[in-house]
Amino acid sequence: MELDEFLSEEEAAVAIGKSLRTLRQWRRRGIGPPYVLFGRTVRYRKPTFVEHFRQAEIRPVRTRAKAGKLEADHVQ
Repeated sequence: MELDEFLSEEEAAVAIGKSLRTLRQWRRRGIGPPYVLFGRTVRYRKPTFVEHFRQAEIRPVRTRAKAGKLEADHVQ
């Protein structure tokens, strides 16, 4: 394990565009990315941090009616 694979709280907050307060609230609520404590110092492992948000990704699915069905509906 290398120390450069960890993000500080500040680096993590900047990486996702959130405040330190938000990250701290997430930890208190038991939500958000996994973290490691070194004494009282919070660190986020880079690969785990990235994977957490990758898994939270939502891919919208848009369905379109077939053109033939739309035309048939309008003809009647």
